[in-house]
Amino acid sequence: MIKQWRLLDMPKDDIAADLNPIIKIILLQKGITSPEDIKEFLSDTPKKEYDPFILDGMKEAVETVINHIARENKIVIYGDYDVDGVTGTALLLDYLSRHTDNLDYYIPVRSEGYGLNGNAVIEIKEKMGADLIITVDCGITAVEEVELAQALGMEVIITDHHEPGDQLPSCIIVNPKKKTCEYPNKNICGCGVAYKLVLAINKILGTTDTEVEELLDLVALATVADVVPLIDENRTLVKKGLKLLNNPKRLGLEVLIDRVGLNNKKINTGHIGYILGPHFNAAGRISDPKIGVELLLEKEDFEKAYAHAEFLKDCNDLRRDLQEEAEDLCAQLVEDLYYDDDFLVIDCPGISEGVIGIVAGRIRDRFYKPTLVLTDTENEGILKGSGRSIDDFDIYAFIKEEAELLERFGGHENACGFTIRNDNIEEFRRRLNDRAKKLRKENPELWVPKIDIIMELFPDDITYRLAYELEKLAPFGVGNKRPCFLMTGLEVSGYPDTAIVGKDKKHLRLGGMVNGKKIKGIAFGIADLYMEKLKKPRMIDIVFCLDINEYKGKYEVQLQIKDIKTSVLSPAVQAKEA
Repeated sequence: MIKQWRLLDMPKDDIAADLNPIIKIILLQKGITSPEDIKEFLSDTPKKEYDPFILDGMKEAVETVINHIARENKIVIYGDYDVDGVTGTALLLDYLSRHTDNLDYYIPVRSEGYGLNGNAVIEIKEKMGADLIITVDCGITAVEEVELAQALGMEVIITDHHEPGDQLPSCIIVNPKKKTCEYPNKNICGCGVAYKLVLAINKILGTTDTEVEELLDLVALATVADVVPLIDENRTLVKKGLKLLNNPKRLGLEVLIDRVGLNNKKINTGHIGYILGPHFNAAGRISDPKIGVELLLEKEDFEKAYAHAEFLKDCNDLRRDLQEEAEDLCAQLVEDLYYDDDFLVIDCPGISEGVIGIVAGRIRDRFYKPTLVLTDTENEGILKGSGRSIDDFDIYAFIKEEAELLERFGGHENACGFTIRNDNIEEFRRRLNDRAKKLRKENPELWVPKIDIIMELFPDDITYRLAYELEKLAPFGVGNKRPCFLMTGLEVSGYPDTAIVGKDKKHLRLGGMVNGKKIKGIAFGIADLYMEKLKKPRMIDIVFCLDINEYKGKYEVQLQIKDIKTSVLSPAVQAKEA
C-alpha cells in the first residue's frame, strides 16, 4: 500500500519558551502556544480534569447509588466484555466494596451479544437479587432491556460513552455524548465515565480523592486500549495512570506484567495497546471475560493471581492463532470477490466471532478501505459483524443510514458492531458500496493512507537529548501521534547492517550512511516493502520516529522506520534548486 507523505507546514511564529527548536515546531503545529498550555502539555503532573457533576445525569446517579448503599440493597455492575468494560467493572467494584458488601457483577460472554440482554437482566434479578443495575461501557441503546429491568423491580443507571440512538432508555443516563450533556470531554472512555461516577460519589461522601486516584491505573488501561484520543482530560488521566502501572499496587496486574515480559520495562501506551490490552480482550473474545475482572481485583493471593494471568496469556495465544487464520481467509475473499469494492463487507462464516474486530482492523490496514467482517452466530440466519474505519471516515454515521437492514447496531466514529439477517447482506453491501464510490469520486484522497511528517532531520540532529525531549510529548496515541520525521538520501549497507529479522521474517533491520554518517533503524512489518515491492534499492528516503530503545538495561536512540521510498531529492534540496 503506497502511502502519501505529507510534510506539515513549517510554523512562521515562535514560542517564547526555553525549549528545543524541534519541540517548539511540534507544539506550534498542534496549536499549543500559550505558556499555560505548554506547561500543562509537557508536565509530568498535569492537572486538566473536569468536574464530574458537569456530566448530565450525574447528580441523580450519585443520589441513587448512595440511597441503595444506605438501604443495604443489592447493586450489580454490568460491564462490556472488552478492556474498557472489564476495567470499568473492576473499578466500580473496587470502590463500592469500601462502602457496601451487597455487590455483584455480570459480564456477558460474547455469544450473548454486545450490551444488555433480556436473559441476563432476568438472571440478575432472579439469581443475584439485584435492586440496582449500573452499566459500564454499554447500555445507551438498551431501551427494551431497561424497560424489562424496571418491570422486574430494578432501577438502572446507564454509564456509557457510545453514540446514543434516536431513542434513549428511560432511566438515569451518564454519557458525555448525550445531546443534553455539556461535558467538555466527549471522548472519555467507558471506564473513564465510571471513574467520574466514583469521583462524584466520593465528593458527596466527603472522603479525599487520593484513594480514588489509585484507580487511575484501570482508567489508563481502558483509555489506551479503547483507542480514544489522548488529548484534553484523557491525557491527564493516562499520565497519572501510567505512573501507577509502573509501580503497580494490584497484585494481579503486577503478576500479569511479569508474565508478559514487561517487568523490567517502563510501561508506556505502546505496551498497553499491543501487549496488556490484548490479553484482557482475548478472554472476552474467546472465553470468559470475568477472569480479567478477577485478576484486577486480586490483591493478596499470589496463586490466584498467577492462575488468572496464565489464563489470559493462554487466551491471547489462542486468539493470535485464530486471528491469523481468519485474516488469511478474509484477505483471500477480498482478492477473489471484493477487490474493486470501496467499502469492504466480508462475510466469512466459520471464523471465531471473537476476532472479527481485530481482523476487520487488519484488513482495513492491508487494503485501506472501511471494512466490516461478519461471521455466523448460534441463531440461524443471523450474522454478527464488526467494523473498523479509515482516517476521517465516520463509520458509525455512514452505516447508521442503513440501520433498517440491521437487527442491532452500535459503535462510534472509528469502530462499530452489529447483527444482520443473512438475507440482507447483499443489499447492505450494495448500498454501502454505492455510497462509498460516490464519496470516493468527491474525495479520492480519503482512500489514500497518509503519514504526516513534522520536518526533515539530518544525522547530526539524531541525538539522545532530542529523543529524550520528544518523550515529554507522550503519552502517544490517537490524537497525539508520535512525531514522524523525514530523512533523505540514505545509502543502504549490506548484510549484516541490513537484514530481515523476527520469527515471522516480516521486520527489517536497516543500516546505511547519510552524508558520511552512519544510520541504523528498525522497520516493523515492512520487510516485504523494501525487499519485494521496491526491489532493494541502494538509495532510499525514510519516514521514521525517534525513540529510546531499552535492551538488557542499556539505552540507545533508535529510528523506528514507518515507511520507505526509493530516494528522491529532499524538500530542502528541492527548495534550494528551485
